[in-house]
Amino acid sequence: MERSQAERRDRRRDAPPPRRPVVDVTAGVAIAIVLVFVAPAALRLVTPGVVLVPGSAAPAAGTVDPTPQLGPEYPPLPADSRYPSRVLPPVRTAATGDHAYIGTRPDGSPIAFDPCRPVHFVINQDEVPDAGGQLVRAAMAEISAATGLAFVDDGATSERISEDREPVQPVRYGERWAPVLVDWVDDAEITAPGEELFGVTFPHVIAPTGTASARYVTGSVGLNRAWFAHALGDPAEAAVARGVLLHELGHLVGLDHVKDPAQVMHATSDTVGLADGDRAGLAAVGAGACHADT
Repeated sequence: MERSQAERRDRRRDAPPPRRPVVDVTAGVAIAIVLVFVAPAALRLVTPGVVLVPGSAAPAAGTVDPTPQLGPEYPPLPADSRYPSRVLPPVRTAATGDHAYIGTRPDGSPIAFDPCRPVHFVINQDEVPDAGGQLVRAAMAEISAATGLAFVDDGATSERISEDREPVQPVRYGERWAPVLVDWVDDAEITAPGEELFGVTFPHVIAPTGTASARYVTGSVGLNRAWFAHALGDPAEAAVARGVLLHELGHLVGLDHVKDPAQVMHATSDTVGLADGDRAGLAAVGAGACHADT
């Protein structure tokens, strides 16, 4: 199986620094992954922008067209896939502005999650900052509203972020793509020399039948526990924390850094909400292809 991931590390200028000193990554855990193609209670569906909680599989709608036979390393089509229909309507926007994609397919369209199935996520609750879980769910809802992707909260997990995370973990999550992992991490797990890093994100991409079939199936988001605890404890900085999280989730669904500091996807600005370029990019990644193979 292709185990290709794209990592995005982020810091914000002029935001409050972590309370603990930055630790050299050589003394901790280095998370360095590059985007490379090796080969080609009950679920309730709601309107865009509302996170679906708690998580469980919804019945599949309709029938699935014949698909290529894939190897046993690929899980079957999930039970909550609605192929060939989207779970939520696409987002129509007239917004324009600076936006960029982490990766594109041969036709120029952005690599994206499948909009015909929900994106499941779990949160590691170990030492979660006060209001941290609420912040994550609210940001997921905002990204859902901007992309037209449905998100399902599968609850808590004990899994920790790792550079060699397996995209399928049958013992922990069953025979499916592992849900997106949101983890609260220590400075040493995400920092690099001379940097203050508040978050790191890497979506996991597969291309089972070549680059034209590329899509994201899961991913990991690491949030600096100390920095978020500090920011969320200060009303004046809570909005900055929201902006950082929106930025990381933008990476998760396929957006890259941009040059315009007015956009939340700028690498070092303190933008606290989605701007027109962000919305244009998010609508585009939410309009990805549906897949019936895995």
